[in-house]
Amino acid sequence: MDNILGALTLWLILCLFAFFLTVILHLLLDGKLRRIVLSVAEMLVPLLLSQLLMDHLKYHNRAYLEKPASLLLIALVLTGIAVLEILSCIRTRNRSLTLMSVKECMDELPVGICFYWDGGLTKLTNRRMNSIACKLTGSGIMDADEFQKIVFSGREAPILRTEDGAALSFVHREDTLDGRTIHELLAFDVTREYRLTEELREKQKKVLNINKRLKALNSVIQFVTMDRETLQIKIHIHDSFGKMLLMTRHFLTAPDQTDTKEMLSLWRRNTALLKDEERESWQEPCFFSLTHADSLGIRIELSGELPEDETLISVADTAITVHVTNVLRHAEGDTAFVSIEKTPEGYVMRFTNNGTPPRAPVKESGGLANLRRLTEKIGGAMTINSSPQFEMILHLPEKAQEEY
Repeated sequence: MDNILGALTLWLILCLFAFFLTVILHLLLDGKLRRIVLSVAEMLVPLLLSQLLMDHLKYHNRAYLEKPASLLLIALVLTGIAVLEILSCIRTRNRSLTLMSVKECMDELPVGICFYWDGGLTKLTNRRMNSIACKLTGSGIMDADEFQKIVFSGREAPILRTEDGAALSFVHREDTLDGRTIHELLAFDVTREYRLTEELREKQKKVLNINKRLKALNSVIQFVTMDRETLQIKIHIHDSFGKMLLMTRHFLTAPDQTDTKEMLSLWRRNTALLKDEERESWQEPCFFSLTHADSLGIRIELSGELPEDETLISVADTAITVHVTNVLRHAEGDTAFVSIEKTPEGYVMRFTNNGTPPRAPVKESGGLANLRRLTEKIGGAMTINSSPQFEMILHLPEKAQEEY
């Protein structure tokens, strides 16, 4: 019998602790006086019964406890009430809005949130913001004001990259709470948007390059068209001069059988073609290479006078085209400098740019190798310096030594 009474005593003590827990939960969750008083009254019942059973077991002075069936029934009822009270507290907690529930909700947000007072003392920081601070600074937010200064560093809306490749956008706002200034610092994950922006920028660069190439191709087509038209004009002039000379020869041998008016008309027309007229812009030296550079967005600063010899002009034209291409592709510059100096031996042409200097000695391939071959073929020389900046020097003779 004592064993049964001892088990009942332990059971009642457990019920006592369960009711004590409900009292604490009611104090924390709703604070309603009626529920608290009821929970305290429920707690007193197992307290008194357990004390009664302990006195009986110690002094054996309670004979009416020899039949514990009623106590067993009371213990079952108290257990049921305790379980219901705990379930009621759990439901109240799930349905009520508390400071802890707010903190838990903020910790689940994908946005980093930090509220802090002037001076950097934090009021509320969620788990996401602490994780971001650890990635950026190596530790959590101890001084929020200092962390905000590190993040912004004079920028209005910074986007920072972490070591794992994530992109974070930060926003800072100020407000007033209880007469004090409170700061709000937010961090948004914009990795996907950042990557899409980078891809868009790369595509825009490709489109710009394609557009520049199309403009350059259009310039080439225009030049080829003008060159073809010039060739047709030369053929026409050649035929006209040939016809004029044949008629003149026929006139010298048989003047009576020659149309004198037509012969004189041919002489007048051909004489007019030989008059020294001002040449058009497309006939200027290096017109094609200068137009090509302009279509690629490269500005050429030219100093000095270009040579007039057609063979030298062809080499200079090729040199300018090669230099402009290298400035665009390798130096990533936007200005090409070309200076021409007349010397007793011929011409010295120097090519530089405002782009990035080469990281290693320049290897002559493609356009540079072809330019060296053309320069040496007419008796010139080419020198390339890679440090401290790129410089290409052409030494051209006054007259080409070999037909180009």
